[in-house]
Amino acid sequence: MGELGVPRRGIAGWVVLLLVAGCARTAEDDGAAETVSRELSAIVATCAVARGPVETMRTANAYWEPFEAGATFRSGDWVRTGPGASTRIELRGGGRIELEERTVVMVDRPAPPTGGGSVVALESGTARGLLPEDALPDGPLVLRGDNGRQVALTVEEHAGPTEFRVTRTARGMHLSVSRGRLLLSEGAHRRTLAAGYWLDVARGLEDAEHDGPPFPTSLSPGVDARIAWSPGLRITLSWGPLDGARSYQVQVARDLGFTRRIVDTQVEGLDFTFLPLEPGMFVWRVAALDAEGRPGESGFARRIFVERKPPRGLLVTPRDGYEAPDALAAEDLVFAWQSIGGEPRYRLVVARDRELRQPVLVREGGLQQVVLPGLAPGEYYWGVYVAEEPPVPLFQKARRLVVTGPPVER
Repeated sequence: MGELGVPRRGIAGWVVLLLVAGCARTAEDDGAAETVSRELSAIVATCAVARGPVETMRTANAYWEPFEAGATFRSGDWVRTGPGASTRIELRGGGRIELEERTVVMVDRPAPPTGGGSVVALESGTARGLLPEDALPDGPLVLRGDNGRQVALTVEEHAGPTEFRVTRTARGMHLSVSRGRLLLSEGAHRRTLAAGYWLDVARGLEDAEHDGPPFPTSLSPGVDARIAWSPGLRITLSWGPLDGARSYQVQVARDLGFTRRIVDTQVEGLDFTFLPLEPGMFVWRVAALDAEGRPGESGFARRIFVERKPPRGLLVTPRDGYEAPDALAAEDLVFAWQSIGGEPRYRLVVARDRELRQPVLVREGGLQQVVLPGLAPGEYYWGVYVAEEPPVPLFQKARRLVVTGPPVER
């Protein structure tokens, strides 16, 4: 016997057994890790917000089941919203879609080795989407139309975050842009879609109808305007004229599905004064009526946030800490921010210091966007003010911007 009571001739056997046991445990651990990795990679989208009756039909099931915020979806899963419901889905490949009431979509993702970004098939209803200004790491978002036709969506360079809407109609699938510019591609076919315009993409780009504005272009307040509340507040809603329109139908509601309408009226001019009775979120849209009084399609629903405190933090792009590539020093750079409502003048300040006390460039105007021809390499800070005395900042802290490139010789 050995000192520990183990037969000497059996020590080698015990070592072998221990090694085998260790290998077995390692193999099990590796298998579990592989399973977790496979499960995670199968997720193509996540529910960020769910309001009202929302359901999903999993790929392996033949029935609908309710879900809540935090739910995950895999390739081939269906999602639908009921009356007065909505849900926001964050796509794994980047970007997001927000389903309005009575909408049905399928989320998908190309299988290896093809790969690529997220695929969305709209069966019915309306979905609103947002794509970031930066290219999506896994490839563009793809809309699947009839007969498997697929149109890829990417954001035009320097256009900033781009918002769009997809609506299923009896005739096709309307894709329209509310902010920014989309580049559409299908095989060798290419199209550009600017804000306020639409295209029927159900049958792809080769047979797409001529794009045009099917509804009046909303002008003011801007997208997601934030306005400070005060008794007797008056908000002017305005839009552009549409050829052949006799009058316009204006609707204001407390929800994106327009089930809780507080204004539904016709006007002959190009604006309407809305008087909110309390703070909160309001949504408005406008449609044109033809010579016979028939309403056309409503424009994009714009949200207005009436807040008890003065709004801050309205800068949109470039994001804080953005590093522009070398070539951008000689190209356009887009600065954008949200609206505060009304028709104020804005003042963009680009400076070398965080307090914006050493400006290198100042631009003033009534738009929510300024395009600069380029900045020399270096570190900058920027912010936007309402151009009044004293100036009112639309930010809590200035955003940092870095333009890379060779140092400037002094």
